[in-house]
Amino acid sequence: MKTILPVVNPPITSFPYIANTLSFLWINNAQVLPWLSDRYLQLIIRPHHSMTRADFYEQADTDNYIIPANSCPFLGWLRNNQTTANFNKLTDYIEYQINQGYYLDACLDNYYLKCSASYKKEHFIHTTFIYGFDRANNLIYISDFYENGKYARKTATYEEINKSIKGIDYLINLYKYQDFNYALNINQLKLFIEDYINCKDSLRKFEFSYADYNRDNLYGLNFYKYIIDVFCRERTLDIRPFHILYDHKVMMGVRLDYLYKLNIFDNSLILKLKERNNVIISEALTLRNMAIKYNITNEGGLIHKIIDRCNYIKNVDYAFMIDLLSSIK
Repeated sequence: MKTILPVVNPPITSFPYIANTLSFLWINNAQVLPWLSDRYLQLIIRPHHSMTRADFYEQADTDNYIIPANSCPFLGWLRNNQTTANFNKLTDYIEYQINQGYYLDACLDNYYLKCSASYKKEHFIHTTFIYGFDRANNLIYISDFYENGKYARKTATYEEINKSIKGIDYLINLYKYQDFNYALNINQLKLFIEDYINCKDSLRKFEFSYADYNRDNLYGLNFYKYIIDVFCRERTLDIRPFHILYDHKVMMGVRLDYLYKLNIFDNSLILKLKERNNVIISEALTLRNMAIKYNITNEGGLIHKIIDRCNYIKNVDYAFMIDLLSSIK
């Protein structure tokens, strides 16, 4: 017996949750685009969050692990764990849920997964996206950041998967696409652009969180400042904020394509913005690759070039956002 649920390459691959959910939501991109286009624009820095200081605003979790994007109207979402799911073998549970049309996101110990860099090296519990099975060939279809930190699809054997959850009782999320009629929220889009430019959070989503890591957050264009002042001063560069910037510009391209298709703004201005954004995408990609190169070579002069390019992109980004806001008012 074999069932593989459909997945596609997502437009954002910065973090597992975004990449995993978008990999199946994006199959219905015509429906999802309006919702996606008025989100994933604001960026956040949480200086006290040891694991992921840099993030998308829609992704950043609170102390209860409630991710804002879980409110996506196209996302059917259930949360379970090994105890409440009540299975003897995780693979039996996977087969059942996949056959019901549910994708799974399970916390597994990567020590037992051959495709993971942690295989037989360290016990590393991480969410693993599961979208199919092939019982005859003893394979489970999974996705995660397996290829040197890059998002990739792999397979694991039934034995690997069953071993990877023994002795732990972490979360198992179930996801399914659900149809919904959503219209672009232009007011929200404007708000996020204004907040990005002004480096603030008008919605104050994290105001009532008691977790220390949700204090003293930075927003929008201050993302660049934190990269320069903090990330670039560390011994090894964290590549994630650089990749987030790149993803942010790629997502802007997707957004501009949609705004152009709507034909409710001045399309000549939108086209010019698309051309400018393509240049920013190229600059952001170069910046990310420079950060990767620095970690490999440790060239002293390279870090100054990274800072200079980061400052340049920030200035170009600021002018771009001002003009984008003006074009949709």
